[in-house]
Amino acid sequence: MSIDPGASTPLYQQVAADIRRQIVSGAIPVGTQLQPHRELAATYGVSVITINKALSGLVAEGVLHSRVGRGTFVAVRPAPTDLPGAPAPKNGTAGAGRMLGFVLRDLSSPFFSLVAHAAQQRADAVGYGLLLASSSNRLDREEEQIRRLLGLGVQGLIVVSMSRTYRLSDTLRSLHDADFPYVMVSYTEGEDVPFVGTDYARVGRLAAEHLYALGRRRIGYICDKFGSAAGELRGRGYREVLQERGLSVDPAFQYQYPLEGEWNDYESGYAIGEHVARLTRRPDAMFAFNDLGALGFEDALLDHGVRVPDDIALVGLDDIELAGRARVPLTTVRQPADRIGALAVDTLLARLAGQRPPAHQLLDPELVVRRSCGASPSAADPNPDAGGARAEARRALAAQRRS
Repeated sequence: MSIDPGASTPLYQQVAADIRRQIVSGAIPVGTQLQPHRELAATYGVSVITINKALSGLVAEGVLHSRVGRGTFVAVRPAPTDLPGAPAPKNGTAGAGRMLGFVLRDLSSPFFSLVAHAAQQRADAVGYGLLLASSSNRLDREEEQIRRLLGLGVQGLIVVSMSRTYRLSDTLRSLHDADFPYVMVSYTEGEDVPFVGTDYARVGRLAAEHLYALGRRRIGYICDKFGSAAGELRGRGYREVLQERGLSVDPAFQYQYPLEGEWNDYESGYAIGEHVARLTRRPDAMFAFNDLGALGFEDALLDHGVRVPDDIALVGLDDIELAGRARVPLTTVRQPADRIGALAVDTLLARLAGQRPPAHQLLDPELVVRRSCGASPSAADPNPDAGGARAEARRALAAQRRS
């Protein structure tokens, strides 16, 4: 181990090179779980941020892979000449075999990390490895990661795309045209595009039907951004319910997230909540694009003296862990993350076997009733009175807002 703080080479590159050398030499065998980041930082005498950056680079190269909730593992033993920036290995070299790839927008994404974890479990169960890679919320990085995973010899890909058009990127279109096995788990348009996910129109219907049944009539909708396909599908179900019941869709109660990026959804929801709290004529219910936005919206209302659910009832989407720990536990529409991840892997394996499963496989969502809507909490809420946990969750969200 030779880390020189005075060298011109950045510390994170020195750390990455040292870990890589140990893997090449066999000192750290394939399949080994690395020490926790804090322990590695202490070993090398550097910051945790430096370790994070070093390991992220090795994950991007495919040398390491991160298993959600389990840690970072050695994925392949590179040849000594496999230096950063060198041509990617071909099939039959390091990384080839029973290996699938999964490209996420962000490894810390609340919902898609659950999908990735389920995919990891399913892949393990059927004897496949799963290499995780992050696009860091950048489309160019997504395409780079796809190319890296292909160079490592993965036999199929699961992708959460950053494409803002909800259509295949150029790289994915090339894979599609070449009939390479892949599955999208973020909504993507195209009748022939393999997609595993939730029936988003049904999501909107469930939320609106529930709020209407509770006597709410001024029901608003918070979308990620106007024109997004995923948001439009959720909004379509919501609007259909209102129109079927003789209610108009009030443009004054239609909102969109002002900030892009999933980890900005809480901030976006909070900003919308502050605006709504100042209105003299407010909606009496709101359906939010996702739970992070709903949690931000709820916090803003409560911070400004608006009662949830008495003044405004609220329904989110996803059922992330923080939903049940909110100040007012959040009623939400649950996406079946575990089934999405497992089915994505099964779809890849079917395609590898020469089968042709249906292109769009839509799974039913489930309403999870907690207190934010004004109805009695359902048995599906495992922790309706977790006051300490709610405080902890609020602190975590506040930290995300500051970061």
